[in-house]
Amino acid sequence: GVELELMANIDLPEELSQYERSGARGIGLYRSEFLYMETDPHLPTEEDHHRIYRRLIDAAHPFPANIRTYDLGGRKLAREMMETSEENPVLGLRGIRLTLARPQIFRVQLRALLRAGTGKQPWIMAPLVSRVEEVRMLRATLDEVAAELDREGVERAATYRLGIMIEVPAAALSAGVFAEQMDFLSIGTNDLIQYTLAIDRADDSVAHLYDPLHPAVLNLIQHTIRAGAKAGKPVSVCGEMAGDPLLTRLLLGLGLRTFSMQPASLLQVKQQVLKSHLEDLVPAAQRLLKNTDPDRTALLLGRLNG
Repeated sequence: GVELELMANIDLPEELSQYERSGARGIGLYRSEFLYMETDPHLPTEEDHHRIYRRLIDAAHPFPANIRTYDLGGRKLAREMMETSEENPVLGLRGIRLTLARPQIFRVQLRALLRAGTGKQPWIMAPLVSRVEEVRMLRATLDEVAAELDREGVERAATYRLGIMIEVPAAALSAGVFAEQMDFLSIGTNDLIQYTLAIDRADDSVAHLYDPLHPAVLNLIQHTIRAGAKAGKPVSVCGEMAGDPLLTRLLLGLGLRTFSMQPASLLQVKQQVLKSHLEDLVPAAQRLLKNTDPDRTALLLGRLNG
């Protein structure tokens, strides 16, 4: 008797055929940085952006297409395209920090997003937000871009939905504040785990410590979900945890109602959902949440999925 949303993550427009076959109810994440990687060493033009975003919005309609502003930085082309050079790029100028620091590049993307949403309502999502000031600067830039398009007589979306990724502990702990200000939240569990546990997930020497079932990670996820519910704002998970059928019941028990995953994972997750009873999952999830014994983790997860 509880309605759930199963959405799809899209990296490339060519994946839309998989999306359409998957039965997903919208695009939960489009990683726009892949466009920059495709046009490297050149920056994509406004028309490059517009063409792809319009295609995504049209394909997802009447459901949302959550288009994430570019998450370059870290190890993704920042040095080559954005003229940054950092000793620790994973903690450096990336995500929303990089876009706000390069407004001329960012405005091209925002113009295309507003234009692509003409006649519909685009969903725009910012990555790696950790401070309320970043949201205020983003809204101000969007207002400036909208006014600029109006002066030029260019058609644009009359309204849009603005959300953020919850990927760092600071954002998760401040989820109540962000939920009041944003239209939606999306938990990026890949980076959230990395930053919570201080583990570079691309470093083979510590990759075995990357643990989605760590109690601290689960508590941050549940805290964010509850903050969204209290504010009446949708919260999704779009990291790899959402597409892992072994974790579906756990996330349901933590209160998650919107999942976004690779299209190929959707059928398995849907099967888990159809076989689940929420009244059984909540207490089982809480036991796993409070567990501090790593040796019991597999046992508790097995009982949850039993």
